[in-house]
Amino acid sequence: MLKISRLSDYAIVLLTALAGDPREKPSEQRANARALAERTGINMPTVGKLLKLLNGEGIVQSRQGRSGGYFLARPAEKITLAEIIEAIDGPIAMTDCFRPDHDCSMQSDCVVRPHWEAINRGVHALLDATTLADMTRPVKGSTATTQVPVWYERSRGGEMMDADAPSPTSGSSTDSQHEHRRAARPTGHQPSTR
Repeated sequence: MLKISRLSDYAIVLLTALAGDPREKPSEQRANARALAERTGINMPTVGKLLKLLNGEGIVQSRQGRSGGYFLARPAEKITLAEIIEAIDGPIAMTDCFRPDHDCSMQSDCVVRPHWEAINRGVHALLDATTLADMTRPVKGSTATTQVPVWYERSRGGEMMDADAPSPTSGSSTDSQHEHRRAARPTGHQPSTR
């Protein structure tokens, strides 16, 4: 299963709560760790750990004193999900191949590595294009900003089929669902064979 870590998820929740009303200046939206823990439901030790990491990475700042607390170091529009995830978990890598410390004897002959590299870049680009400000706005209907191409589909029996092949149930390659998938496919892409 591909997923971000729990700490990165919690960091995004904390920062979204800290971002609050996007019309206010970041330095005017302050909260202490206890208030953030209460607002988000994340336990106090985890909130403290995350705020320390985020402060060290320059995503939040803190100020001592009566009117002190944590606040965003920059406007929410300037902080991306990729930056937050990398601050908590390190570089975004879909497979171990893309971790800086990875050493693989098969790397030079691996036929799937270029595909994973393209997928990794796409995921990173999507996370880099999504800002903290985007996360504070409600989702309205189906507002997906990125189409994910579908090159394969599973038949009812579970085997993988090329999405360009006629569906066994339709008998035709021109049904509307098939045409939608073909339209979403990048030009010049040839499905790999396995």
